[in-house]
Amino acid sequence: MNSLMIMVVLVISLLFSIIINMFLLWYSWKSLQQLTYYEEELREVVGAIQNFTNHLEIVYEMEMFYGDETLRHLLEHARDLTQVFSQYDVESEDDDIDELEITDE
Repeated sequence: MNSLMIMVVLVISLLFSIIINMFLLWYSWKSLQQLTYYEEELREVVGAIQNFTNHLEIVYEMEMFYGDETLRHLLEHARDLTQVFSQYDVESEDDDIDELEITDE
């Protein structure tokens, strides 16, 4: 009788352990998926800011806007934002962020 009780306790403990481990595996998988999603979103934000900075530089260098103080301050602000996001080093694996092509019409 005593041996049977020990066996039942061990089986219940094993089942409980299996359930807990399955939950932890599922939770880890979901967490990794969420981290991947956030990384992709951060890459898009960094790419958008870099594109904006590039576009702003092109506009600032146009003859009609060259030397405009408002645009100069806006350009400095955009460069500061680019530097802040570059600290996250999201481009180390993939340097091929799609850049906005600006064409003169």
